[in-house]
Amino acid sequence: MSDDSPEILADDAELLYRQVHPSFVRDGRPSSQAFRPTPKDENKLSVARAARTTAQAAYEHFTGTLGLASAGTWGITVGECGQQGLPARPDPLTSPPAKAADLAHAVIDFTGVSKSQAEAKATRLARGAVARGRLHPPPPPAAPAS
Repeated sequence: MSDDSPEILADDAELLYRQVHPSFVRDGRPSSQAFRPTPKDENKLSVARAARTTAQAAYEHFTGTLGLASAGTWGITVGECGQQGLPARPDPLTSPPAKAADLAHAVIDFTGVSKSQAEAKATRLARGAVARGRLHPPPPPAAPAS
């Protein structure tokens, strides 16, 4: 992640795309674990800004360019983060390697949040994402009723 930015995203309606590892999906829904940072994340959860990319492009960057596993792209809003007291900040990645550059990258900042608080906040973020549904890849079409 780049240097901490004092800027906070202000458009409460802006979607933030989160790639969810397949191990964090149960019955087609992401668990709250996908919406809280791990110790290696330095209290910042990586997301991609809808103002700078699409759900599909974010998925393709993550799986194709970075070669990481994702069960799909789910979205939460800047406003949902704000309701949890979690600022969302732009964090464009511009340093080498060039293939990993990502101008849409942003973070949800969990700095100063205890582990139990992080779990509760992540659960609420996951609820919003689940209600919105997976944004990419789209779910397969329903089979016609016979």
